[in-house]
Amino acid sequence: MLTSCIWIRFTFEGFHRWKSAPDEVAFLRERHRHLFYVRVEWPVQHNDRDREFFIEQRAARQAVAALQADTACEEWSCEEWACRILRVTNACRVEVSEDGENGAVACGS
Repeated sequence: MLTSCIWIRFTFEGFHRWKSAPDEVAFLRERHRHLFYVRVEWPVQHNDRDREFFIEQRAARQAVAALQADTACEEWSCEEWACRILRVTNACRVEVSEDGENGAVACGS
């Protein structure tokens, strides 16, 4: 059986740090900026805009903005961001990367 998914992408500016970073990358213990790249996917039931790109992207951006209101997010890894975005968007898959280079993927059931 063939299934389809849609996806949207966007970026957001964020700051974080890794308090327990190994000495080899000790600079990561300090607060630093990234441009986080996000890709969110949802399954669709049919091929005629079951979900609309612009609506989903707007909702996902708003969800990230709400998550950023939690000051604890400055301790979050890409893995944590991906899991939280997955939960609040009801997506099936979320990728989050730092500056489009290194990142993590969260998959729902």
